[in-house]
Amino acid sequence: MSRGATAIGAAFGALESLTENLAVEVSPAGVRVICLRMTANADSRTIQETVDALSLRMNAPKDEMLKRVARLNFLKVPASIVDTARAAAFLASDRARMMTATDVNSTAGAAAD
Repeated sequence: MSRGATAIGAAFGALESLTENLAVEVSPAGVRVICLRMTANADSRTIQETVDALSLRMNAPKDEMLKRVARLNFLKVPASIVDTARAAAFLASDRARMMTATDVNSTAGAAAD
């Protein structure tokens, strides 16, 4: 465990509970509620800025820092904005029409269920 794990864990738990409770309320109207759990998108501005700052602070090349981000998941590949967008598009599509009140893990194993 790392510092802040309690706070972020509680926040994630609250989001998952909100997903379930909101689904109870709105599903009878045909509205689906799904929580998409994702990992750091290595090509996002926020992660790029974080990697830049860590690279300077740790005196390590940016490429090495990006490799470290990729190693945080079971598949050992960095997630991208496109990966997250594809997961969201699938969940919004009719192919996922029977999914509601659920959490979908799109973290490549970085957050195991």
